[in-house]
Amino acid sequence: MSTGNEHIKVEKKKEIGIITLNRPEARNALNRKMLHDLGDAFIGLENDPQIRSIIIAGNKDFCAGADIKEMHAIKPEEIEAFCRWGHKVFDKLEGMGKPVIAAITGFALGGGCELALACDIRIAGESAKFGQPEVNLGLIPGFGGTQRLSRLIGVAKAKEMILTGKIIDAKEAESIGLVNSVVKDEELMTKAEEMSQVIAQKGPIAVKMAKALINENQEIKEGLEKEITFFAQCFATQDRLEGINAFLEKRKPQFKGI
Repeated sequence: MSTGNEHIKVEKKKEIGIITLNRPEARNALNRKMLHDLGDAFIGLENDPQIRSIIIAGNKDFCAGADIKEMHAIKPEEIEAFCRWGHKVFDKLEGMGKPVIAAITGFALGGGCELALACDIRIAGESAKFGQPEVNLGLIPGFGGTQRLSRLIGVAKAKEMILTGKIIDAKEAESIGLVNSVVKDEELMTKAEEMSQVIAQKGPIAVKMAKALINENQEIKEGLEKEITFFAQCFATQDRLEGINAFLEKRKPQFKGI
């Protein structure tokens, strides 16, 4: 059974809910409409008593990040609300009482990497590429990346990824603990569904409580709130304008620190 809309597909396979980002022409870049629809999908599956575990995947690419063209048109006074909405959706994902597996192929960059970070388990296809390249736009990660990435892979590696904007392949992502395992692209969904099915057979109350306790040990609310403030401050700079213009014009940005 499948539901959803043109950019978010929701499928149910017995006890498993599968959310597929379906905007392949834009590498599944997240715009405001997709964020809203993702939030609705999370609520729907959370409230479905039949669903015991969830998979998030993408059509071709997982997610190349926030939609830069849409962000270019957002006014600085609007950006905090946009950032806060992204946090709300990803916080909902992280706090769901049902385990969520990210099945990742192709690009998982910026907001796409942050989407994967908010999941409980990450399985990558061999084609997967990960990164937080926001500094190339004169920005910082704005959907939780400064907090969740450092808690997952350690402060030093998180700083390396975020401050350099480097993009890493699936093998390196596995070696630093960013993903749980790497499989061939064609085996990815089979692997994700097998793991989801294993989890779905366990006691749902026990699974929910275990996830909640693990998350509580990584309390990050204060850091996430500061990330929203700093992201909005970055967005108000001339560097941000230069970074996004350079990206859209396919040239190297000339940052001036203003």
